[in-house]
Amino acid sequence: MDAIHYHVRSEGRIVKRAVYIALGIDMNGKKDVLGMYVGENESAKFWLSIMNGLKKQRR
Repeated sequence: MDAIHYHVRSEGRIVKRAVYIALGIDMNGKKDVLGMYVGENESAKFWLSIMNGLKKQRR
């Protein structure tokens, strides 16, 4: 899990956004992107919502 910060144009202004990336690795070592999410900024609360969403998808 990691986040990358980008400057993007929104409504005529340049603003900073965080792109959250969740990767998984299977038993054979193959990597897979579990999800990419865009947020206002990086926060523990947003990461928790991502983890809860991945947990629900698994069931």
